[in-house]
Amino acid sequence: MMSVVSGSQKQAQRKWIYEEIVERIPPFKWLPPTWDVIAQLFLVEAVGIFAFVYFQMPFESAILGSLIIMYTVVWSAGCLFIIPSMRKLRNPTNEQELHVLREYKEDLLMKRRYELVAGILCFVVVIVYTIRTPVFLEHFLGEGYGNPLLFILVLVLAWDVSYRLGLSFMTTLFAARRSIALSYAARRRRGLQYTAYSEVRTLKFLDSVNLYWGASAVLLAPLAVYSDLLFLAILAYLVSILVLSFISFLAMETVPWFPPDVESILHNERFAYVGICDKEQPHVTPVIFVYDGKYIYVGISVASAKYRIVRKNPKVSILVDMRDSTNPMRNRAVMIKGKGLILGEITPMGIARMFIYGLWMVRVRSLFAQKYPRYMKYYETNVAELPLAWQNKPFISRVMVRIEPEHITYWREAKPRVLRA
Repeated sequence: MMSVVSGSQKQAQRKWIYEEIVERIPPFKWLPPTWDVIAQLFLVEAVGIFAFVYFQMPFESAILGSLIIMYTVVWSAGCLFIIPSMRKLRNPTNEQELHVLREYKEDLLMKRRYELVAGILCFVVVIVYTIRTPVFLEHFLGEGYGNPLLFILVLVLAWDVSYRLGLSFMTTLFAARRSIALSYAARRRRGLQYTAYSEVRTLKFLDSVNLYWGASAVLLAPLAVYSDLLFLAILAYLVSILVLSFISFLAMETVPWFPPDVESILHNERFAYVGICDKEQPHVTPVIFVYDGKYIYVGISVASAKYRIVRKNPKVSILVDMRDSTNPMRNRAVMIKGKGLILGEITPMGIARMFIYGLWMVRVRSLFAQKYPRYMKYYETNVAELPLAWQNKPFISRVMVRIEPEHITYWREAKPRVLRA
């Protein structure tokens, strides 16, 4: 659920320097965000074409200049996603994880020295390079070399690119640090303390935008054709973005989606009840299941009613309970409602999913073998004696349903508690 802020609160929110400048310059300040980016492309490109014609610059300068302008616009498009997503992050119930996310947002949105320092450092490097190798600039500016107006335009474009490169690097660096700290804090959760899995997914989405920002620097690669030093600089930048992004993605994969009390039930209990519904009436069956830290997996037969119903209606509920036979008030249970995804079908869509989720399917099958060794061995060695619905042949008579949580309810001592998904 997106957090709601009033108009005065929005005005009070700190913004990146890029945002504030764009919001104060007409016609950008009158346009919605998407049209704002498109307007930037056309306006800056128009200025570039005018400079190319007026100063009679070489044709290759128009191509390279357009690529540089395209980079700034592609980068700006990422702001349409990363900033709103970052500001709507909800607070975790775990104090350590809450501290990590607050520090992350503060570093990116409040402490302007980081974005300024990163941008200025990149800008200084660019200026020093152009001063030490004037032939490079003379080649691209042509007859306009030495004109003060053209020099100012080049400086503005150099700062624009430098600021974006620096900020992209800082956001990726902060994301890697945040993910490592969040993974560390998540391993020290207690009770019902956790970060909602929807927020974990938002953080992963932010990481993907950081990677998009960094990868967009490929548009600057043609500049490297004219200088080995530029080639090494751009290559080092791209490699650093890839490494930091990989570290962040890897660390986020270790963050569980549920609080410890729920995790203990999903890991330790061996049976569950799956509820599905067709047009006629609800259908509930006992099942075995495994939990991989994020999703719940249930094995079903292609000959079963579950398979037929889930294909038509993917909405699934699963109830896992931990019973105390001596005292019913000590029972614990978790009910998860979500969307079921069938994996392992021999259909065009099923085969496509195997290419995407193949490694996960192998891992999940190993989880079933570890959790239910006797069951798996019996159903594999006595397959001829079993009806089709009970046979355990992967991709032939048996498929998996991956349940993605959307609503979570937890019971302890007959007291239900709805948890944030």
